[in-house]
Amino acid sequence: MTGNSSSPPKTGLNALLITDGAHTMDMLAAVTSGFGLAARFKARTLQEAFELHKTKSIDLIILDCSTAEFDGVEITRRFRMEFEGDKCETPILAIAGHASEVQIGLYRDAGASFVVAKPVAPGILLKRILWLSKDTRALVDTPTYRGPDRRVRATGLPAGVETGRRSTDLDDKVSDIAGQQLDQSKIDGMFKPIRVAIS
Repeated sequence: MTGNSSSPPKTGLNALLITDGAHTMDMLAAVTSGFGLAARFKARTLQEAFELHKTKSIDLIILDCSTAEFDGVEITRRFRMEFEGDKCETPILAIAGHASEVQIGLYRDAGASFVVAKPVAPGILLKRILWLSKDTRALVDTPTYRGPDRRVRATGLPAGVETGRRSTDLDDKVSDIAGQQLDQSKIDGMFKPIRVAIS
């Protein structure tokens, strides 16, 4: 990225945009137009999407599919399980209109690399794309799951994500020392055995 805020960052990625609605495709194309993508391929059917992925060099799949006929979770699963080699490793960024914990879990279990909730803020979408472009997580390949390693402890959370996904995740911020601290004699006193009379 350059220091000039007027020029968009150049990701250089070839992206495949998948959605079933003309209006949604226009919106997705408009949102991603300033992201410095090398190419944006558009698909409005699963057949079109599969054909483009087979014949083009695709670095990123962005999908926004939430109808019964065009289910994003199933599309994600099929991209992961039906392609082989580099094609099954292509990062998939899913945009979810109903981003409940259950829905995010379904996408994650289908192999999505990242899920972004609607309404989509262009800045957040760009941050997720840039994070995915540098993502080095290994592909996990089992009979029931194929997708990125879901453990992010080693790589950390993406920029803009303030907390972990679990309520038990600890905050990584350490507070400044405030007030009087214990001196060494008080600390030593806490560890000295004390005789107590029990009656």
